[in-house]
Amino acid sequence: MKIFFVTCLLAIASTILIISLDLLMGVHASGIIWKAINPFRVMEPAEYIIILLFIMFYFINTFGAYLKKKKEKENPSN
Repeated sequence: MKIFFVTCLLAIASTILIISLDLLMGVHASGIIWKAINPFRVMEPAEYIIILLFIMFYFINTFGAYLKKKKEKENPSN
């Protein structure tokens, strides 16, 4: 859960940084919103597959660690 919170916090902080830099450069509000909402518009299809695999790997690892921790709580060994 900590990893998820830190990931979300970093995503929010970087989005705020991007928006504030765009405001300082004088970009119109509609352009800023479009860039913040759709950051992957220049990616190739192969890159979409790779990012999907990275996301799946993250969730599988997190779920596996959760199951392992749960199993250790159920069967404490000395």
